[in-house]
Amino acid sequence: MASVVLSEAEKLYIVHGVQEDLRVDGRGCEDYRCAEVETDVVSNTSGSARVKLGDTDILVGIKAEMGTPKLEKPDEGYLEFFVDWLVY
Repeated sequence: MASVVLSEAEKLYIVHGVQEDLRVDGRGCEDYRCAEVETDVVSNTSGSARVKLGDTDILVGIKAEMGTPKLEKPDEGYLEFFVDWLVY
């Protein structure tokens, strides 16, 4: 696992934020953002979901289909996947 190196100023900023019950966006340490979850939002997928968390909006779609194995490996299947990433 990669390690994260913080400067002394960053560490102090985080510690003071916790002590003062304050986050960068103004929420308290125990305040949460409202979450909305919708499923089956994209019609041409096998499954999809949209999650809204504060100002973050995430859309995920999954397509699955059965295929035949490659001729050189008739008793083995394979898995292909592609990822598209949109941030808005």
